Amino acid sequence: MSNENLTLNEAFELAVKNHQKNNIKDAQIYYRKVLELDPNYINALNNIGVIFQGLGKKQRAKECFEKAIKINPNYADAYYNLGNIFKDLGKNQKAKEFFEKAIEINPNYADAHNNLGNVFKDSGNLQKAKEFFEKAIENNPNHAGALNNLGVIFKELKKNREAKNCFEQVIKINPNHADAHNNLGVIFQELGKIEKAKECYEKAIVINPNYADAYNNLGGRFQELGKNQKAKECFEKAIEINPNYAIAHWNLHGLSTDIDEALLILKKIYKIDSSHIKSKIMISALEGYKGDFKKFNELLNSSHLNHPYVRSIKWVFSLPKLPNIFFDRWLFFDAVIKLTDNSRPFYEFGVWNGVSFQYLINTFKKGFGFDTFGGLPEDWYNQPKGTYSSFGVIPKIEGGEFIVGKFEDTLLNFFSKERPMASLINFDADLYSSTLCALNNSDKVIDEKTILIFDELIINDKWEEDEYKALNEFCDNLGYNYEVIAVSFYTRQVAVKLKKN
Repeated sequence: MSNENLTLNEAFELAVKNHQKNNIKDAQIYYRKVLELDPNYINALNNIGVIFQGLGKKQRAKECFEKAIKINPNYADAYYNLGNIFKDLGKNQKAKEFFEKAIEINPNYADAHNNLGNVFKDSGNLQKAKEFFEKAIENNPNHAGALNNLGVIFKELKKNREAKNCFEQVIKINPNHADAHNNLGVIFQELGKIEKAKECYEKAIVINPNYADAYNNLGGRFQELGKNQKAKECFEKAIEINPNYAIAHWNLHGLSTDIDEALLILKKIYKIDSSHIKSKIMISALEGYKGDFKKFNELLNSSHLNHPYVRSIKWVFSLPKLPNIFFDRWLFFDAVIKLTDNSRPFYEFGVWNGVSFQYLINTFKKGFGFDTFGGLPEDWYNQPKGTYSSFGVIPKIEGGEFIVGKFEDTLLNFFSKERPMASLINFDADLYSSTLCALNNSDKVIDEKTILIFDELIINDKWEEDEYKALNEFCDNLGYNYEVIAVSFYTRQVAVKLKKN
């Protein structure tokens, strides 16, 4: 049947069928035929506006939606679509007004509730966003987008179990929802379940082979496991997909084996984004390591003086001797291990998922690990109590002896008995109180051969109030001084040797 002989209803039906099959050109032809027969056919106006929007022709789309509303001021779909146009243009206040109008006309409009939630999320109002995502789900329990968005809100609020439930529901509804698989991976990552996180990222990549975020996240997990070549391949793939992906470049610099390699990557980041302050500061630090302090001195006289990276680097540069610098966690461990007496066991305060403990046991064969295995015993800045929990699961590592409980409840009793001198002690308790407790109780197994590693000594926003404060207070109280022998700005690690005054 030629277009000439089509009735209005036949033309609209063919337009919708082609639109649903993503035959966009044919859909446009039939929508135009409808509008030729009836210029005020609002469903055709709205739908062809959606096509224009998908083709990036926002002005033409906007005109279609506005015309539909002029014909019918209570046409909720057109208000909703106008909201999407303004949101895409970054005009969130205008978008908010249109989504609210769509909801006023149709209070059960799940998509409008969801997108209004996104407007509030973008503005940082997580609680309001949460309310609208929940309203969308109330109206459509199988709204995968709203469930995924609600999961993201729970993740931001550090409610990992609730987030996990949301992402798992999304995947149940739509097994090919790449974002949900990636987001679920992030939750498993934060729960310390690295293998499960890897599986999620890999699934997201199977669904969407051009998913740069999933490649970056997968690279982070390989990096965490010490599989540096695979990590490098993932970061490079993320960068291949998105050459301006600053986070992937930043993570890639964390695999550098020397200062020059790291500088090359950091300068690429700064070229991509001159507002990337971390790369600017790190460039100044590494050039300082090479003897050129000009850029770092400029930072000391700038508004960035109190940036935690600047304060950390200033402290390192104030030391009597510059410590060796590393970028990769495992290369840092390897270098420190070479300086230890590996006939002795090691001790670790803060075991979590046992990844570093397993790495150290490969050298020392015997290790003592202390942890509640229930996460942080108290809030630590934006990390709520219970973060880094293994939910009571104690790693099964040959040669490892694990003492379960709060340090103040277990260490006094443990060290009341004679214990072997430590080759190395890895402090990964984060908190000032926990680190000081661990230091005070382990003094009996520390001598001048022992190397202490602090996992979060520098770089954090208030690093001077945590492990750094505990170390200095411990040394002042017991008459020690210390030499910093290794540092990693990327992983925040610092290794020291104690000496009696």
